[in-house]
Amino acid sequence: MTVNSFYVQNMLRKYKKQITSAQHIARETGSARNLHFSYDDDQLSDMDQRVAEARRQGLVERVAREVYENLLFSGSDNPIVEEIKAQLEDDLGFAVLFRNPFPNLSLQIYKETDLGPIKVSSDEKEDIMNKLWAISLDKVNATML
Repeated sequence: MTVNSFYVQNMLRKYKKQITSAQHIARETGSARNLHFSYDDDQLSDMDQRVAEARRQGLVERVAREVYENLLFSGSDNPIVEEIKAQLEDDLGFAVLFRNPFPNLSLQIYKETDLGPIKVSSDEKEDIMNKLWAISLDKVNATML
């Protein structure tokens, strides 16, 4: 689950107002206990960095999902898609073909051999899909600013 920056900032703003109000009330009533809640600038910048990194990671995953699906279902000629497929084939040691015969049938993966395309087993298919997802994430993460 990702949290939008607006919601986090809004929550922190409200929390700071509550703390300020509590400190003001404590001073006005002459309370014996001294309420002192504050964030250091370092803590705020760390939170901002974590929020920014979480937003970036979410964006990377969405773009990687789109590239992943383009490679599997539409066979896009996008240069990034081509690089990912080439890296996958280098990692596997053989060329792969992705086929989606009809909208109602599941994706089929074939490995190209000298005898022609051979359908991969379900275990191999799962491994190929996992490698493809990892490569897609790495490639998109490396190319995103």
